Amino acid sequence: MSFRLNLSKKFFQAGSDFLHLIIGILLIILGVFFVLHLFYNLKSLLLEKDFAVTVGIILNKVFFALMILEVAHTVVVSYQEHIIRPEPFLIIGLIASVRRVLVLTLNLVEKIPSQEEFYRAMLETGVLALLILILIIGLVLLQKNQKPQG
Repeated sequence: MSFRLNLSKKFFQAGSDFLHLIIGILLIILGVFFVLHLFYNLKSLLLEKDFAVTVGIILNKVFFALMILEVAHTVVVSYQEHIIRPEPFLIIGLIASVRRVLVLTLNLVEKIPSQEEFYRAMLETGVLALLILILIIGLVLLQKNQKPQG
């Protein structure tokens, strides 16, 4: 019975490792293509739109690439250590929240919003600011908890 349990555990571990490897490779390929696409469109972005809007679009794309990179890093770490750590997910949430604040700001700059749209954007920005603060507190607490004491 112990032999069967050990064999099935090794089978599932090998399957999990294989899936982590495939997902990691796909995420890295996706990130590379995304950055290459950004560079390919950089000239048209800089020439077509207002500079402030262009910077916002580029930052949005860069933050998205960072999210892909962080997810790939999370997959690699869980593949190597066979542990899912909370820090990468908090970092991904932090990047996504900052990215959303930038997108909201960009949308407000591109066109003059109605009073209702402005109110909703400010409300969402406030909620995102609170979320960013909570994520940062969570990261700090996790790092303090991991430091050896004494």
